[in-house]
Amino acid sequence: MKNILLSLFILVYFISCKPEPKPIPDKHNYYYLTAEQLAKTPYFTNPAFDTLSFVSNQNDTVVFAKTRVDSGWYREIDFNPGVEFTTYHYYQQISANYQTIKGEGSFGVVHSKKLAGGYTNNILITINEESYHISESWLSKSFNYKYSIDSISLNNKTYNDIIFVFSKLGDTASNRVYLNKEFGALKIENVLNGNYLYLNISK
Repeated sequence: MKNILLSLFILVYFISCKPEPKPIPDKHNYYYLTAEQLAKTPYFTNPAFDTLSFVSNQNDTVVFAKTRVDSGWYREIDFNPGVEFTTYHYYQQISANYQTIKGEGSFGVVHSKKLAGGYTNNILITINEESYHISESWLSKSFNYKYSIDSISLNNKTYNDIIFVFSKLGDTASNRVYLNKEFGALKIENVLNGNYLYLNISK
């Protein structure tokens, strides 16, 4: 009887000492912008665009100088009840920050792998506090983007493969910016007062 009781005691002891199962670690997935994606606009790869000079139809000049490039992340979380771990997705965002060194205005560019709302591979150009959303695909010659023209002439120079986007997405009555892959934002039109800025490039 003693042997049976001893055996039961030993069994209970080992069961109670059984280690707790280790929790499954959370998963973290990172999605980076590629060099090819960053080359969709000149602001991250072409040092000639470290300083931007815009001239208005009123003969005013505004100059912006790039101060730094920052990298951050947009995060999404997948959490499913009953699953022992959580999956985190991180989408890289790179921003080119510019400082106004002449005139009045502001300029900045963000290139994102993904934005809130599900927008993927997006370029966000902010000019004078207004933001213009550009999809990478719109800058491709093979993409049949609705708002495009063959060329635009500014200051006796001709620029090809031009698209234009609106400060209010899809609202053709809002301000617009003309751009292409090689030069980025070339002309910014203010619809309300008829004024515009154009990029002054001597190349």
